[in-house]
Amino acid sequence: MRRKLQNSHYFSAIEINNAIKHSKTTIMKLDKVDMVMGSLDNRPVLVRFNKFCLSRNIHRDIAITAQMSHLKNVLRLVGCCLEFEQPVMVYQYVGAITLSDLLFKKVNLNRKSLCWGNRLRVARDVASAIVFLHTEFSTPIIHRNIKPSNVIIDEKSGAAKILDFSLSISLPPGELEVVDIVCGTYGYIAPENIASGISTQKTDVYSFGVLLFELLIGKKVYDIMDLVVDSINSEETIDFGEDAKSNTEEGNSMDRVDTANSKETTDFKNVPTNYSVDHYIKEGNVLDIVDATILEEHGIEIQQQLKDFSDLARKCIAENGDDRPYMIHVARELSRIEKCFRALSLG
Repeated sequence: MRRKLQNSHYFSAIEINNAIKHSKTTIMKLDKVDMVMGSLDNRPVLVRFNKFCLSRNIHRDIAITAQMSHLKNVLRLVGCCLEFEQPVMVYQYVGAITLSDLLFKKVNLNRKSLCWGNRLRVARDVASAIVFLHTEFSTPIIHRNIKPSNVIIDEKSGAAKILDFSLSISLPPGELEVVDIVCGTYGYIAPENIASGISTQKTDVYSFGVLLFELLIGKKVYDIMDLVVDSINSEETIDFGEDAKSNTEEGNSMDRVDTANSKETTDFKNVPTNYSVDHYIKEGNVLDIVDATILEEHGIEIQQQLKDFSDLARKCIAENGDDRPYMIHVARELSRIEKCFRALSLG
């Protein structure tokens, strides 16, 4: 008899191997994860094999995902197996693509999937899941690794689903922050987290703000940081402070920082993301930086919405955490922008 995990099951290694024996093709490559399609009890599932990573707490990922699987914006956990070297997670099957692939690998993709309305929905869906993390547990849980490759888009419903809570951390009861080893992904980590390891609800807001910016421009934040570095190098040197420099030098203690997708041979890690975004936006108005796919469909009729979206992203990545809004306020603003778009579309 299978043991129960809150609304999920514990599977044996034999069951997992039988589930994937006829389908061992990796259908989705995520960060340090291979997702394989399988079949359990005559129903399709996604089987997630985790690669070893010292910093990632897969057991915590399992526990949090199990408690959030009733949400439409979280990939539903069917169960797990603890008999492999690294725990294996089993999800309800969805035909999906990562937001990272959807935004940055546009070859042969349906261009409609990148329309403005869908981007607004993705932003709202992800925001909703983060709000749940921050408000619906006994103490707020900080995700600490919000980025496009940790979001998948259901190709049937269009819903965005967040996953991978392995770097998440709970705030101590009654506290507004927690200090821990710096972790996350370069470009998405808040300045105060890099400087001192502080995590708060506002550090997730920062990461989400970077994701909003990428949704708007259709480019990786690393590409923008490269452009800004080139611009800086052609002008006078700018000092971003000793904390930012000392914490991004090689050989430091940031062993939980994911650099798999970053360009470590460049020096953009010395340039704060919020500075890069501000510098990039100030080069022209929002119509100059927005993804051309959006403008091809709507033109300047949504200029105000684009500006509001851009302004929200900039608020989220404010240098000082106290100047950033809480996720619940970010979600409300996104809902307002989406309602404006719907009204314009119906009109």
